[in-house]
Amino acid sequence: MFLWDVKNMTIDSSCITGVDTIIHLAGESVFQRWTEEAKESIMSSRIDSTQLLINLLKDNNHQVQQVITASAIGIYPDDPEAEAFKENDIPPYANNYLAEVCIAWESIAQQFRETGVQLSIVRIGIVLAAQGGALEQMAQPVKYYAGAGFGNGKMWQSWIAVDDLVGIFYHIAQNRLEGVYNGVAPHPVRNRPMMEAIGKAMGKPVFLPNVPKFVMKMMLGEMAAVVLSSQHVSSERIEEAGYQFQYPQLDQALAQYID
Repeated sequence: MFLWDVKNMTIDSSCITGVDTIIHLAGESVFQRWTEEAKESIMSSRIDSTQLLINLLKDNNHQVQQVITASAIGIYPDDPEAEAFKENDIPPYANNYLAEVCIAWESIAQQFRETGVQLSIVRIGIVLAAQGGALEQMAQPVKYYAGAGFGNGKMWQSWIAVDDLVGIFYHIAQNRLEGVYNGVAPHPVRNRPMMEAIGKAMGKPVFLPNVPKFVMKMMLGEMAAVVLSSQHVSSERIEEAGYQFQYPQLDQALAQYID
C-alpha cells in the first residue's frame, strides 16, 4: 500500500517501481446532490489525481508503458432517437455538468502521452453489480413494490456488468490496446423495460406509472441528468478488439447480481 494525497499533490514515488500499467479510476462519486461544493469535488478529484499521476511519471524514471483511465458515457449527447454512439462520434458533446467532467478528464489525460506511455480511455456505462452502484439504487424501490420508470421511460440505458467492466480493463492492458473504448454491454435497453426486468429478476411487479421528469428534478436537482439522460452507446470497438462479454444480455447480468 502506498500513500498518495491528492489535496496536497504528493505521492510515494516508489509506487511505480516495477509497474508497467497504471489503471486510474479515482474520482468522487457523482451519485450525490450536485451542490457547488460537490461539483467542485467531483471535478477536482478527477483532474487533480490525474495531474498528480502525470507529474509522477514526468518526474521519475519508470517502466510504465500504458495508462488506462476512466471516463463515462455521459460525454455523449442526450438523444433517445440516436443510433448507437461510437467512440469517434463526438463532438458534439452532451450539454450538462457530467459531460463537462468527462471532457475535462479526457483532456488532461492526453498529457500522459508526453511521458512516453500509451494512453487508453474507457467510457463507462451504468455499472451493474451485486453490491453498491446503480443496480442497488434501482432495485431498492422495486423491493418495496415502488419500482417505476423515470420520465417517459424511453431513455436508453447503456449498462455493463461489473465483471465485464473489469474484463475490458484487463483485456486492454493485456493486449496493449490504445485509444478510447466504450465500456458498455452489446445490448442496451430503455429505462422502463430495464426497471421491469429488474422487477422480474426480483420477483416483484413494476406496475406504478413512471416518475415524472419534474419530480425527478425536484428530488435529485441537477444530478437528475444522470438518470434522465439517454445515451445509446455501442460496444462494437472493444468486441472487434477481441473482448468477449460474459454477460451480453441484461437478464444474464441481473440473474448473476440479484439474489
